[in-house]
This record gives sequence, structure tokens and C-alpha cells, in this order.
Amino acid sequence: MNTDIYNIIKKNGLGLHSPTLNIITDTTSELTKALASVRRLPVITPPLTTGVPQSLINNMTASLSSATACANQSVIHIQDNLKNVFTSITQSSMVNNLESLDQSCANLTNLTGSITGEIDDFLIGIKHVATQQIKGIEDYLKGLINEVDLQSYLNDLIAQLEPLKKFILTIFDKEIALFLDLKNKIESSSLAKSLEALWNNPCAQMLLDHTLPDDLKGLLHGQ
Repeated sequence: MNTDIYNIIKKNGLGLHSPTLNIITDTTSELTKALASVRRLPVITPPLTTGVPQSLINNMTASLSSATACANQSVIHIQDNLKNVFTSITQSSMVNNLESLDQSCANLTNLTGSITGEIDDFLIGIKHVATQQIKGIEDYLKGLINEVDLQSYLNDLIAQLEPLKKFILTIFDKEIALFLDLKNKIESSSLAKSLEALWNNPCAQMLLDHTLPDDLKGLLHGQ
């Protein structure tokens, strides 16, 4: 054992970190600024003839809030993924052995993509949209663009946020599904080995013969 490594871990813990967390922090900060800029927009209220519809402000607020929720969910998912790094490594290796895929990193790569940069571009895309929203609102407040152009511009940006969020959440769903699939394969392998061993015990076989489904009993009787 390397005593230097041991001493660092003993003092500080393992300290696993994903650079994606820094990107999430930057993205969340920009989304917060964008929400603040939306609140500066004047609402058109008769008899006033200038301002934007309340519906636009509502749509923008909902869109930015949803993006912020996605960023917050990203933090939780990545932190959980970091906590499970060694479990992911072990499960991937065990399933590779079960399926004779010893040289493949596919399972581990697909299981940990979110902590190694797979969602980074989408997060950066969300931040970019938020920045553009802030700029558009600033231009409007300075009189550089009118209400019609602002609404069209902001609606286009709202539409851009949706697929970015969807891509991120799809990656999370993929990782969770794979984690559960690997777990099921390992548990199934363990149960299969235990079942075969127990079948050789006359007392256990008598009980199992009454409780197991027919397809499993058929295979065990045929051994």
C-alpha cells in the first residue's frame, strides 16, 4: 500500500469531484440573473401602450425556473453518481465477466457519462440562452429594439431551452436504467448460483419443488 495515498485519503477523504459541477454553478448563476432581468420588464397595462404582455413574462419565468430545476437535479444526480463510482466500477466489471465482455468499457462509460462531461455542452447551451435573454432585455430597456422584436426574440430562446433540458434528463434516465439493469443481472447471477447449490440439499429441494415456478424446476430437474 502506498502510505502517501493512504495518508491523503485518511486526512481528506477520497475527494471525488466532477468538473461538470463547476459548469452547473455557472449555469445556475446565469439563470438567476436572467430571471432577475425578466422582472425588470414593464407589463403593458391599459391605458399604457408600451410594455410586454404578462403572458410573455409568465412563459419566460416558467421556462427559466424549469431550467434551474434541471440544473439543481443535475447537481443531485452527479453527486449520487460520484458516491457510486466504486459500485459502478464493480458492477460493470462483474457484468462484463458474466457476459464475456472483459475488455469492454461500454457499461462503465454509459453509467458515468454525466460525471465525465457528457452533459457539459447542454449545460453550456442553457447558460448561453440565459445570457442572450439578458442581452435582449437590456437592448429593449435601452430602446434598441421594440416590443414586437423582443417578444419574437425571447420566444425563440424559450424554444431553444426545451431540447437542451430534455437531452440532459434523457442522459440521467439512461444512466439510472443501466445502473438498475446491471444490479438486476448481478443479483440474478447470485440467485442462480445459490439456487443450484440449494437444489442439491434434499430438504431445500423438497421446499423449492413446491414453491419454484415450473420453468425453473424443469431446468433443475434436468441437471
